[in-house]
Amino acid sequence: MTTQYNYLSDEELIKLICHNNDELAFSTLYSRHARLLVHTAIRKTGTKTVAEDLVQEVFFKFWLGRHKFDIQKNAQAYLQGMLKNNIISHYYKEQRQQVFSIDDVESPADDVTRENLDYNLLSELYEQSLLKLPEKCRQVFVLSRRGYSLREIAATLEISEKTVEAHISKALRILRIEMKDYIALMLISTAFI
Repeated sequence: MTTQYNYLSDEELIKLICHNNDELAFSTLYSRHARLLVHTAIRKTGTKTVAEDLVQEVFFKFWLGRHKFDIQKNAQAYLQGMLKNNIISHYYKEQRQQVFSIDDVESPADDVTRENLDYNLLSELYEQSLLKLPEKCRQVFVLSRRGYSLREIAATLEISEKTVEAHISKALRILRIEMKDYIALMLISTAFI
């Protein structure tokens, strides 16, 4: 019975989940997307257990809100968006729990705060730089960073593997140019610390 579900598209699975409360469809959707979401969360949090908890929370919230799900949306993008919100909430809760006495703080820009600020700034700059890429180039680059192979990207977007390679090279070249000032600034500022 479950092997039938493996051949269904995400959209078909979502319809079964939202309209029929189908747990096997939900299990299939989970199996299909959880690993990539955990990988993304590990990159953002640096901790496997925290990442797994955040992904579990995504699917828990998805199941609870299944009747409100907008079927027109791409499941992967929707789950990634939910994960992003959970990661932001996680960092917010973590920062609120950290209480320092005035004696514990050596300087306003201590290492942890500086790293968080640097990471947030870099992340924001990266997102803005991605938006400057041509649409097809951005699609190819984002899929490549989500772990899709050249062959999978080519099949999904109905282009050749050589075109996929060209788009990835172009994206890297543009991102390198867009982010070079930030990287130079970071190297200079760390030299004086």
